[in-house]
Amino acid sequence: MELLSEWSPYVDEYLISSSAFAFGLFKYSYIQSPDSNRHDLKYSGRALFLNEGMKNMLGIEEIDTDFAEAEDKSEPEKRFINPDFRTLEQIARKTDDGLVFDDILTIGSESKSRSIQAKVFCRQNLLLVLCEYDVKELDTLNNTMVELNQELNNVQRELIKEKKMLTRTLSDLKNTQSKLVEAEKMASLGRLVAGFAHEINTPIGIALTASSALLDAQQSIKRMLALEEVDEEELVERLETINECSPLVINNLRRAADLVTSFKRTSIDHTVDNLRLYNLRETIDDIVISMRSQFQKTAIVVEVECPYDLELYGTPNDISQILLNLMSNSLLHGFDNGTIPGRIFIRAERASNDPLEKDELFIYYSDTGKGMDNKVVRQIFEPFFTTLRARGGTGLGMYICHNIVTTRLKGTIRCESIKGKGAEFFISFPILNV
Repeated sequence: MELLSEWSPYVDEYLISSSAFAFGLFKYSYIQSPDSNRHDLKYSGRALFLNEGMKNMLGIEEIDTDFAEAEDKSEPEKRFINPDFRTLEQIARKTDDGLVFDDILTIGSESKSRSIQAKVFCRQNLLLVLCEYDVKELDTLNNTMVELNQELNNVQRELIKEKKMLTRTLSDLKNTQSKLVEAEKMASLGRLVAGFAHEINTPIGIALTASSALLDAQQSIKRMLALEEVDEEELVERLETINECSPLVINNLRRAADLVTSFKRTSIDHTVDNLRLYNLRETIDDIVISMRSQFQKTAIVVEVECPYDLELYGTPNDISQILLNLMSNSLLHGFDNGTIPGRIFIRAERASNDPLEKDELFIYYSDTGKGMDNKVVRQIFEPFFTTLRARGGTGLGMYICHNIVTTRLKGTIRCESIKGKGAEFFISFPILNV
């Protein structure tokens, strides 16, 4: 212990002011570097004295007490992690004898280390390291930290597994949602087909009946001409039948042809997304015609206000899908499946005719149905939200409208409604240039 006698003032003062009892004395040596004038640390610096606390901290049992220049095989100075022993030695060489370090010191091994408050003093080529904390308490805390780290690692692994599972689930949900949206679009196309089929059935039926009457009149006239005498009254009657039925056949066949043209245009628009120039009024009228069969037995009036010469460049299917879903939604929800009388109003126009302003299309849609409360209005564009799921509502109609307006048309859609006073939809989007 004679070696420590000259250090006793530092040791005594430190032990008095704190509960530390882990300390060690280290010797470092340096030799002249062959290629420079600087001194380098001999990396096998030796521990001269370690108390039991410091031995426990460094994780070694015994040190070589022979103070000869032989290297210490246990090399406790290599247990200094941050700052390492070389850094402490470099600080000591630039500092006068006394305190050279007063901060957090990390010591131990790569597998087991601890950070502690420490002080390091130097004198000549010796370093005295003093640590403030109780080693037993540190061991307990370190073991607790190791256990907590293991638990944290286990939790992290579980979280990674959960994240992967949630990612797969989210991907499956997105795929399912996409399929449901496409299924809803095909269902709307099916409703279009049903509507046109119902519409075209009437003019075809009238034309067929009139054609049968024409055929009967023609055969009767043919028989009369084969006779020697012709009954003038019967001949006039047959000619009047021909005069009455001919316009019926022509007009109803023309109406059927118009419906077929409208159906072809609408069905192509629903299956092909090619950009083209189209007439907006024709597109709106086609949808109104296709929905006529669903509104036929109701007291609901549909009114359209749109310039006949308003042409747009884009995909007519977008406008058709929006109006189809809005009208279906009004019929089912607003007018309680057509049992409530009312009015649907559609107005489409350019937002401004000023060439200096942004060219936008504005569509106003309203119905005089039952209306909605604030909660429903806030959720109306959410996917799978519906107030009539038990009656076949999918909750995708308004979501598709919102998705088309915001994603495909790069526009906005807003709903306003008061319970008992109908609903209003405000749609605007930029007009594409040809």
